Amino acid sequence: MLLQMEGRRLVAPPYQPGQLGYVLGSDFLGRDYWSRLVYGARITVGLALMINLIRFALALPVGLQAGWRRGWLARAVQAAAAGFGSLPALVLVYIVLRGLWPFFLGGNAWMVAYVLVLGLAGAPRIAEQVRRRTEEIALMPHVEAAQALGARPARILRRHVLPIMRADLLVMAPSEMAWVLMIMAQLAVFGVHPGGAVQVETISGNIAVAEYLPEWGQMLGTNIPYLLSYPWLPFYPGLAIGLTAAGFHLLAEGLRERDLMVR
Repeated sequence: MLLQMEGRRLVAPPYQPGQLGYVLGSDFLGRDYWSRLVYGARITVGLALMINLIRFALALPVGLQAGWRRGWLARAVQAAAAGFGSLPALVLVYIVLRGLWPFFLGGNAWMVAYVLVLGLAGAPRIAEQVRRRTEEIALMPHVEAAQALGARPARILRRHVLPIMRADLLVMAPSEMAWVLMIMAQLAVFGVHPGGAVQVETISGNIAVAEYLPEWGQMLGTNIPYLLSYPWLPFYPGLAIGLTAAGFHLLAEGLRERDLMVR
C-alpha cells in the first residue's frame, strides 16, 4: 500500500480531492484521479464510437435494402426491432453479457465480446428507422424518375437515397452515442464492464476494489459501494459520463433543428 506523509501524519490512499496535490483525489492505489479521468475519456468515448460504428455498419445496408425491396426483409427488420424493443435494452444486454462472462473471464476477448453485444443490441432499432426513411424517400419524384429511366437499385440508393438520408444519419449518430454511454454506465453499476479489477486492503483493514482500466463506466460501477465513505470516487466518473452524454444529446438536437430549418 502506498503511504505518504501529510505534515507529521501518515496517510494512505484514497486521498481526498485537494489532498497532497491530488486535484480530484486518488483511488485506493494512490493513482491520481484527474489523470485517470482524462486518460479514460479516449477509452470510454472510443468504445462508444466502436459500438456505434458496428450498429450503423450493420443497420444501414439492411435498412436500405428493407426499405427499398420491402417484402419479407422489411417484415424481418420490423420483427427484430419489435422483439428487441419489447425488452429493456439494459436487461437484454446484461443477461447476454453475464451469460458470456464465464467463457472469456476478462482480457481483450472479453472487451471484443462486450463491444459486439452492445453493437448488435442497437442495430435492429437503427435498421428500422433507416427502413422507414428509405420508404419515404423512395416515393419522391426524383427517385421514381430514376427508376423509370432504368437505373439499378444500388445506384439509386447510393446517388438518390443516401444523400437525402445523410442529414437524418448525422442526427442519429450523436444521439446513439449518448444512448451507448448511458447503457455502458448502467451496465457498470450492475458489475458488467469492459476491464478487470484488483482487490486492495485499506488502512482500516477492509478490502476494497480498484479497477485496472480507467474507463468511466467501470470507475463509476466499481466505486458505487464507496459512495458514502469516499464520494468522489463514483461522483467524478458519473459526472464525466453525464456531461459527455448531454453534450452528444445537445449536438443531436442542434443538428435536428438545423435540418428542420434547411427543409
